[in-house]
Amino acid sequence: MTSSPPNLSRDRIASLLAAVGSSPTAGLEEPEAVLYDWRDPHYFNEDQHNRLAAVMSQAAALLSERFVHFYKTEFKVSPTSINQHFAEELPRLVDPDQGFSLSMGTTPDRPSGFLAVAAQTALDWATRLLGDSEADNDPNRAISSLEESLLSDLLTSLVEAFVCSLADAGGWQVGESIVKGTPAMPYEPTEAICRIVFQVQQADETPVEISFVLSGSALAGVVGKALPPPVSATQEQLAPLLMEHVQEMPVTVTARLADTRLSFEEILHVGPDDILLVEKPISEPMDIIVDGRAVFRGRPAQSAGKYAVFVTECTAGGSGDAAATPATP
Repeated sequence: MTSSPPNLSRDRIASLLAAVGSSPTAGLEEPEAVLYDWRDPHYFNEDQHNRLAAVMSQAAALLSERFVHFYKTEFKVSPTSINQHFAEELPRLVDPDQGFSLSMGTTPDRPSGFLAVAAQTALDWATRLLGDSEADNDPNRAISSLEESLLSDLLTSLVEAFVCSLADAGGWQVGESIVKGTPAMPYEPTEAICRIVFQVQQADETPVEISFVLSGSALAGVVGKALPPPVSATQEQLAPLLMEHVQEMPVTVTARLADTRLSFEEILHVGPDDILLVEKPISEPMDIIVDGRAVFRGRPAQSAGKYAVFVTECTAGGSGDAAATPATP
């Protein structure tokens, strides 16, 4: 390499930094970055979400009618939010130890969702149905059998009104009884669920919220989302198919001759006809890198006018420092 005295001027440093890409290229427009929420399963796209919102507006009208039927007074019900979550977030969305809930689903033994009502709201509704204004409104107290029966009738009617707004309401069934807290749901942790919140207000009183939680697959038919066909193959049948798919995946293979370290000053003075010395004896083979690990070794060659590598060794465990065993050429 040609030797020259140090000359790290401001212009040389600027040119070096520009060469390695530290300054933006003129005229290059940067793409607009969009924040991606990893907590959202994105099960429904924007169009499907809008369809669901329209259906929930219809559900709100039916829910309002049921409240009027029970209390003989005007109620206003409106949807306030429709959010997608992973099922593992359910304890954060609905307190599993508070409030009352009623399950629903297409099969009695496997519910797809439930209606959740806060404890204080449930007790207020039950006491109004009783006509007892002096009842204990402590949300932590045990409700009487009569209150539970009246509350069960109300929540059952609300769930029936809700499922009537769904396109495939004929296949839905309501749970047998209300439960304190959240019912046991057969959700997988990574399964997409949807939480739909309605605001309920009687006359000029303070509004309260109720929420319906359903699996995304249960709402797919409502918004026109096609579900994948059920997999009936056994694990033994799927294993060869998976292996065949893995074997067809492209893998980048890099042939690395050697490397070395240079100072900024030395890099500034590298030019045509210079010779770079690398830190590897000529007798040592070059590495073949797969997924960041040296899995083979070989020597440089050529074939059909192109660079090639003649594989001579296969490293044990894919480590460049592991003991090598000769490979069959």
